[in-house]
Amino acid sequence: MSNRTVLLLGSTGLVGGHVLRLLSRDETWSRVVTLGRREMERASPTHEHHVVDFDHLENHRDLFRCDDLAICLGTTIKQAGSQDAFRRVDLEIPVDAAELANDRGATRVALVSAYGADPSSRIFYNRVKGEAEEAIRSVGFESVTLLRPSLLDGDREEDRPGERIGLAVLRPLAPLLVGPLRPFRPTNAEDVARALVASLREGTPGVHTLEPEAIRERAA
Repeated sequence: MSNRTVLLLGSTGLVGGHVLRLLSRDETWSRVVTLGRREMERASPTHEHHVVDFDHLENHRDLFRCDDLAICLGTTIKQAGSQDAFRRVDLEIPVDAAELANDRGATRVALVSAYGADPSSRIFYNRVKGEAEEAIRSVGFESVTLLRPSLLDGDREEDRPGERIGLAVLRPLAPLLVGPLRPFRPTNAEDVARALVASLREGTPGVHTLEPEAIRERAA
């Protein structure tokens, strides 16, 4: 087992839960650190969890001493309650965390973004995701992986009616979505996790953007 530490944000989410399980079994990392608003059970002997105030991450600066950073935070405008609250979770907190981790020695980062992310998009959701990508790129990591899944397919603990309806429509249509429509096939959440962990493990220098098909290929 190597002596690397990986820090994971969003470990209780759909993708983050899979990421935590994969990291905890991978001998690439001797320490798997997660941060959250509530207590959680340890996933393995290498896992340690810390309850933090995400509105004041600078008060937890020492917890950001790591080699690799995985950001799987995400919400919806409905769940967040407002566009400003959505920006806080999907843009401001990830960027704050990235800057703190980079300052403390992290050289690799992987961010779960979304298909269609574009800082100049007229669609608010896509624009915020694009702004987050742009900000993460500029922090100064040696290796940056931006994962852009389409609609995530998996079993969430919380109910997201919009996603549930979207999956009900797109799952049966998936075989018909070919050519330029192929990226709109739902993306399996575990595939995103596998691609993220593989990217952190490899740590290829530069900025790498994985669209839905590239995520599936990397996961395989």
